[in-house]
Amino acid sequence: MPAIVDHDARRLEIADAVGRLVVRAGVQAVTIRATAQEAGFSTAVIAHYFRNKEDLMNFTYLAARDRTTSRVERAQRAGMSVFDCLKECLPTNERYRGDWAVWFGLWGMANGNPELEAERRRGVAEADDLFVQVLQAAKDRGELRETVNCKAQALRLMVLVNGIATLWMQVPERWTAKAQLAMLRDELSEICVPD
Repeated sequence: MPAIVDHDARRLEIADAVGRLVVRAGVQAVTIRATAQEAGFSTAVIAHYFRNKEDLMNFTYLAARDRTTSRVERAQRAGMSVFDCLKECLPTNERYRGDWAVWFGLWGMANGNPELEAERRRGVAEADDLFVQVLQAAKDRGELRETVNCKAQALRLMVLVNGIATLWMQVPERWTAKAQLAMLRDELSEICVPD
């Protein structure tokens, strides 16, 4: 009897292998062969699921984006504070840092590639919507000042989160989880109702 394969789980397993490669050696290290070796599969298995490196990177990028969105939405559904929702976006632990490494890798690959450029733009739009939703929910429950413009503030917070991640990529020893969270907390103190 042939083995039953969960194809979605297999694709995610391969994406995890790509993420490990990117973290360890950069996006240039990602090849079908290297991914197969990292994942413990043959190159034929990788080729069954992905057409080429761009397809592989794009799926890995989407998986990382979905993980972050799910974390933020889960925190929001649980009624967590705006701080607790948005801290899920920062590179504060190994898994989150790996996701950021993948995002930076794809963003660099996207230049001149219409399909990847479109995905990059879609990711920015989805992040903007997510940040607006988090802020609006916080405002609705009285956590934010009434004068806060959620759309404008979402953009400011996206710039902050992306800026922190960029600085972490360049100087990780300076941008520890503690420093990242302090910066986010400081920014939010300007718009939150004091305790």
